[in-house]
Amino acid sequence: MKSLKLLISLIVFALFLSVGIGNSIADEKKGKALVESKKCGSCHKMQGPPDKTIADVLKRKAPDLFYAGSKFKIEWLEGFLQKPTMIRPAGTVYVNNIKMGEKKDEIGDVKPCTSALSKDEAHEVAEYLMTMKEPTMKTGVIVDDKFSKAKAKVLFGQKEGCSGCHRDKADSGGTSCPTLYNAGERLNPDWVFDFLKNPQKYDPKIWMPRRELSDEDFMLLAKLIASMK
Repeated sequence: MKSLKLLISLIVFALFLSVGIGNSIADEKKGKALVESKKCGSCHKMQGPPDKTIADVLKRKAPDLFYAGSKFKIEWLEGFLQKPTMIRPAGTVYVNNIKMGEKKDEIGDVKPCTSALSKDEAHEVAEYLMTMKEPTMKTGVIVDDKFSKAKAKVLFGQKEGCSGCHRDKADSGGTSCPTLYNAGERLNPDWVFDFLKNPQKYDPKIWMPRRELSDEDFMLLAKLIASMK
């Protein structure tokens, strides 16, 4: 009798699992169709390789998405696709949007993504984007949130000067690169670690330098960024 109950439980579990997988695959297909119908590829690069020349980078309209599944958290993606917000204050390629003002450089008219999908559409597109992975990225690197925040902040702000390009607060920091004060909600910590170690792996012509730091320091920075919410 016990064996029969166990067998029935396993069958029911397998059925629920197969239904879940089937729904996910269906959502991915719908999401891909939406991406194509919305012509997201006219702004975003949906397939690699990344741009290899400065000329191509200067033509870039929006961030690459062919590794979105490694980079982003799906919950954030779903919310963003419904109500896009400004992540890069000076646009995707800041040199295209900066002009000289009387006292300091000024940012031109930069607008966020215009996707504004419905809740169901956002879920389907997010499911599709999460299938786009960077195959060489290691997962499970950031396994906990324990770290010395004081040491990490010194590394971030004083030693490496990250706030010169990134906003670490809503009202302070640089504007030429993505904001970080809410990056913990947006980015996968494992991707942050991988990106920090070698930005040029994802974008050969990116203006962010490759830093010669220890894995311990890269871990500190990745955990600090993950805590920014």
